[in-house]
Amino acid sequence: MTESTNRKFPTWDDYYKNEKIEKMPWYNEKLDFDLEEKLNVMQLNDGIFLDLGTGPGTQAIQLAKKGFDVIGSDISETVIKRNKINYENKYPNIKFVIDNILNSDFKDNYFDYIFDRGCFHVFSEEDRPKYYNQIKRILKQNGTLFLKCFSIDEPMKDGPYRFSHNDIHNIFSKNFEIKDIKKTVYQGTLDPLPKALFSIMKLIK
Repeated sequence: MTESTNRKFPTWDDYYKNEKIEKMPWYNEKLDFDLEEKLNVMQLNDGIFLDLGTGPGTQAIQLAKKGFDVIGSDISETVIKRNKINYENKYPNIKFVIDNILNSDFKDNYFDYIFDRGCFHVFSEEDRPKYYNQIKRILKQNGTLFLKCFSIDEPMKDGPYRFSHNDIHNIFSKNFEIKDIKKTVYQGTLDPLPKALFSIMKLIK
């Protein structure tokens, strides 16, 4: 079961204003290895990809290099402005936008794929239905959600909410066909790397 205790998180824009990006726990210059493995197995290299909670934009960049049209979204105006200046001219198939997934401005049925390696697991139980409804709305029929979140096996006291295989099924199975849930780690700057789950879900509405 997920924890009922409400966890506290920073104000994300202040965090990006005051902290060094390369030292952030989720900073990972390479494409997440679980996502890369699945994209190769599924032979995917085109379509519209949302890098949800893009932060420093590293995952969006790697997805663009693979050939996808990528939108990197984040609630932090500071990090989106930084990404626009640093990357949009270099990668014509990337666009960075400010967006709050709990009340998203994206169009209905817009994305072929969504990658979330940092948003879902910071939302309280109260906010998860809002997240779910927005993901369902902006993802195309038969589109795929690639979700990485902290696992209940992670012993660290602080950080995001933790989830089990059953939690993922209970939260998502009404409108998603859950293709796979894999035990893995969350790549970043922490040592040891936190224990995580990587889920692949197809929207069936």
